[in-house]
Amino acid sequence: MKSTQWPILLILLATFVFSACTPLVQSPPAATQVPPSPMPSPTQEWELPGWTLVWQDEFEGQEIDRTKWTFDVGGHGWGNNELQAYTERPENARVENGALVIEARQEEFVRRDYTSARLKTQGLHAWTYGRIEARMRLPYGNGIWPAFWMIGSNIEEVSWPASGEIDIMEYIGRDATIIYGTVHGPGYSGANGVGSSTNMPIGTLHDDFHIFAIEWEPQEIRWYVDDMQYFKITPESVPGEWVYDHPFFVILNLAVGGNWPGNPDDSTVFPQFLYVDYVRVYQRPDQITGSIGAGPIHIGDIRIEADETSSEWRAVAVITIHDADGNPVEGATVSGGWVGIVKKGETSAKTDAQGIVRLLSDPVEKQGEITFCVTGVSGQNSSYDKSANTSSCAKIEK
Repeated sequence: MKSTQWPILLILLATFVFSACTPLVQSPPAATQVPPSPMPSPTQEWELPGWTLVWQDEFEGQEIDRTKWTFDVGGHGWGNNELQAYTERPENARVENGALVIEARQEEFVRRDYTSARLKTQGLHAWTYGRIEARMRLPYGNGIWPAFWMIGSNIEEVSWPASGEIDIMEYIGRDATIIYGTVHGPGYSGANGVGSSTNMPIGTLHDDFHIFAIEWEPQEIRWYVDDMQYFKITPESVPGEWVYDHPFFVILNLAVGGNWPGNPDDSTVFPQFLYVDYVRVYQRPDQITGSIGAGPIHIGDIRIEADETSSEWRAVAVITIHDADGNPVEGATVSGGWVGIVKKGETSAKTDAQGIVRLLSDPVEKQGEITFCVTGVSGQNSSYDKSANTSSCAKIEK
């Protein structure tokens, strides 16, 4: 009987030989291999008992929403001897598969060997008190430093650390299981910041998404990972001034190298990715004040009038504060100082319903010039945009 198996065996053998001997055909490797962004598992519902959702970014669009985020750009070390240049290129920050992707790359760029991104809500949105949370999947490796944090919106007027800083989540790659939460203020900043940490199971921070949050009340801040509280502070916990009763804006960034994490080494894999499923801000119903996400405010008008209701005369600085659309802003705090023949007087007050504040100088008898200059403007859920000011000083001469 004639066998019919030999032709089949010969075909299989030929297929194996040619498959084993033929090299795999691949396209040339790109400068940076970019795996597809992971699809986050279903996110939690927005509702939280006792809280009202006032702002959110679920990253469901095609690109980063520039009405919610702006970028820090540059590569000067950022006060920490960091190695990366921050850019606003899509190579370093983009939206993919319903998540924000911040990518740290090893590449030459503007005299730096690494690039990454730092997003912030400064000048667009800021809040006083609330639950601020983000659901994130973290990168890993020596020299890798992702952070989710907040800075006081008055930083341009009072500088750091007087502005206050709240680090909701920091992670350094060499400590693969540890999450840090810290505050920085006058007398307790940098290495002397007041904080704590919590340990997570090995690999879970890189392999899955977790929720990092603070609950910020007038006299207390609490830190959470996946709704498990691990730290809290009160005014009695800090060795200096409590500077956490004014608006703060949010920052998300992925640094490379620096004083704290150290630099990448041969074991560090690039690119590295920080994935952010969402950022949400909640507030207590009785703490929602002003227009949430009111954005930038500025001096719409400033002038000085003379008050001559007595034998002496006084200067009256009249300042009007506007939002980005030119509308008056009620409740903004305006601060400044007097210069000229009188150097004392009222220096700070809140705007009325028309967005106006009136500040009186001390009485003066002699003739001459008086100037008032605004040094700071702050408002609930707003940031001071000095670049939009008509002017910051006004003068009168008699």
